[in-house]
Order: sequence, then C-alpha cells, then structure tokens
Amino acid sequence: MLKNIYTPLAGAIAQERALETLSNNLANVNTVGFKGDNVTFTLQDPEPFKNYPTPLPPANFKVDLNKVGPLKGNDLSYVGIAGIETDFTQGPAINTHNKLDLMIEGQGMFSVQTNEGIRFQRAGDLTLNQEGALASKAGDPILGEKGVVYLRSNQFHVNRLGEVYQDGEFIDRIQIYQFKSPEALERVGNNYYFYGGPADDVSQSETATLKQGFLEGSNVNPIKNLTALIVSHRSYEAYQKAVSNYDQMMDKTSNSLGEVRA
Repeated sequence: MLKNIYTPLAGAIAQERALETLSNNLANVNTVGFKGDNVTFTLQDPEPFKNYPTPLPPANFKVDLNKVGPLKGNDLSYVGIAGIETDFTQGPAINTHNKLDLMIEGQGMFSVQTNEGIRFQRAGDLTLNQEGALASKAGDPILGEKGVVYLRSNQFHVNRLGEVYQDGEFIDRIQIYQFKSPEALERVGNNYYFYGGPADDVSQSETATLKQGFLEGSNVNPIKNLTALIVSHRSYEAYQKAVSNYDQMMDKTSNSLGEVRA
C-alpha cells in the first residue's frame, strides 16, 4: 500500500507543471508576439524487475537483494510530462498606425544584439534607442544586413521585403530568420528566444514579409486556456485529496500496528 501514494503524487506533479504553463499563457494574452505553450502527458510504464542503486542497504548488511521486494522498481503506472511545445502559429494582426511597429507575416523572427549575444524575438513593437538605432522594447538593437540599423528619426518606411528607406534613401534591410528545429528555441526573458541548435540551422527566411504600422498579437486563445486551467486545477485538487487520504491510511495503519498490548 505504501507505493500506491506515488500514483496520485505523480499526477499532481504533472498537473502542477500544466498549471504553471497555462497560467503563463494567460498572463501573456496581451503580450505582443507571444507564442503559447502546450503541455503533453505520457504514461510511464512500470518496471517491476528493475533494481535501483538507492535506497538499498550497504554491502556489509549481508542481505539477499532478490528478496527485498519493496525496493525494486515500481510496479505501478505513473503519469509524467512528455514535453512542453511552443505553438508558433501566426497571431492576430493589430493595426496601430505606428511606423515603429512591424509585424512579421509568416514564420521567422527578428535578430537582436544583446549583451549576452544574439537573441531572437517575434515582437515587433520597436523603438529608437539613445544611439538612434532601431531597437527592441528592451533597447537592444535590431540587426539588418549591414548590422545595427541606424535612423535619423522615426519617420521612415519599411516595405514588405524588410528594406528600410528614409528620405528616399535606402538604409538597410531588416533580417528575418527561420530555424530548422524550432523546438530548440528557448525563452530567455524580455520576450527573447535563444536558439540552442547548430548555427547552420539558422537561415534567412525567404517567405516571411514585414508589415509596417501593425503588430502581431499573442496567439493564446484565452477561452481555451482558461477552460484548460480550470480542468487542470480540479484534477490537481483530486490528486491532492487522494494523496492526503493515502497519508491518513498509512498513519492510522502504522499507529494501529505499532500499539503494544499487554
């Protein structure tokens, strides 16, 4: 019976991770360019014949480990997290009429020069930093074909190919990058992503275009995520109650068996 408590415990841990993910999605419903995460579960198959190195007794206790049944691998099926995948589908278009706002249409990301190195972002709510460079909301320069894109003012034009013009003069072309393995993109704060895959897997997008005066909204569906959050919370409560019941059963059993009768 002692091992039975781990089945609802595994479910509670999995639901806790799901709650964290869904809560983060809902917290970023209004974040520009935000991409929601989806949690998938997996059934962990039992391993009745596997012996773990701990908590087996030391060798000087001459014990036949084959007879130590409770210390063998689990003979119950547990649930676990199979993975957390980011949904990179296109978010809704928001017309802002702001020349500093750029929306990527199609798959791809802006390249940003930060103090920690190159990072990528989908958000197009850009600014001009103190040096006059086209920058992210955090103030880090957006990169073009020539490097940092410098402008004299916020009066400029960007065509669908990402070419930047000011006073009829070509300035630079904003780079949009795509990734061979999008699952290797990791969130690192400030709405940035770090690509952990091989450098050769990053290439300039040939299909993505830019739309000036628009922003891409979050692709999180608030109704769907709120419903999933409620279901996950109820499941977590049920698992928690099961764990509590098992704990009470073990406590009562231990106390009853431990009583010394005259």
